Amino acid sequence: MRRGMSRARLGGALVALYPEPWRDRYSEEMRALLEDDPPGARGLASLLAGAARAHVRPQRCWRADLAPATAMRLSVGALFACWMLVSLAGSAFAKLTEHMDPVEHVHPLLSAARGMVTAGAALGAAAVAIGGLPLLWQALSTAVRRRDRRLVGLLASPALAGCLLFALAAVLATAAPSRHGGFPAGFVLGLLVPLALGTCACALVGALAPKAVMRRAEPPLALLRLAAWAGQALTVAIALVALGLSVYVPALWSAVGAGRAPSGPLGLSTGVTLVLALGAALTAVGPALLAAGRARRAAVAAG
Repeated sequence: MRRGMSRARLGGALVALYPEPWRDRYSEEMRALLEDDPPGARGLASLLAGAARAHVRPQRCWRADLAPATAMRLSVGALFACWMLVSLAGSAFAKLTEHMDPVEHVHPLLSAARGMVTAGAALGAAAVAIGGLPLLWQALSTAVRRRDRRLVGLLASPALAGCLLFALAAVLATAAPSRHGGFPAGFVLGLLVPLALGTCACALVGALAPKAVMRRAEPPLALLRLAAWAGQALTVAIALVALGLSVYVPALWSAVGAGRAPSGPLGLSTGVTLVLALGAALTAVGPALLAAGRARRAAVAAG
């Protein structure tokens, strides 16, 4: 019986991974079914695969009844998550290419690509400030007015995740084996891999927290429309960063000797690490375009 209850609770946790419109329509029925018939390993895997399909291919039957405010809120949250992924790619790019000035001087295409990435970063920061700061202020005001501890916790979660990442980095830097030049396996496994995983976890918290905050704070329609239109500029910024990286990475590989020395995390070469950053940026483009289109349509409908 205890194993059945554990499987039912795990299945309920997997149901929480489904899109919000799906949960609003089907979650109660699904949770009741899981309690009556706890899933096995195959059923849990099916739930996880279904959650992925629901995000990638949302069905009209449970999306059609979305209010414009809800559609904008979900789309804005998705756009911010895409921006966090692109920000990770941009941070890796900035760190790995900070000493590429001589190579970029010889290869003007690299300089032009860096300009696109920089322009995208500036535009994205401005879009996040214009669309996000009013929502943040409204959430803070709501948390104080309602004395909502859960909302306060959600607002504080990105800062708390950042502090935990800093503490993890300090512990790893103290306990990890010495580097002694290059990237020995002990140094990579003892410092770089845990630090990379911690950074990804911190970014995931930062990407998902705004969505949870908006759901609980219930921002007014005017602020959501502002964020939806700012999201259009954010999508352009994401595309600019991805385009800049798409130009920079092949150009770097074509430069004689450039990008082949070990440099990035895990001891990979600069070029290979930038390919991974490019892959992350390109992964964000498609979902960002879809979310921006839905946010625009919802903003127009809210008119």
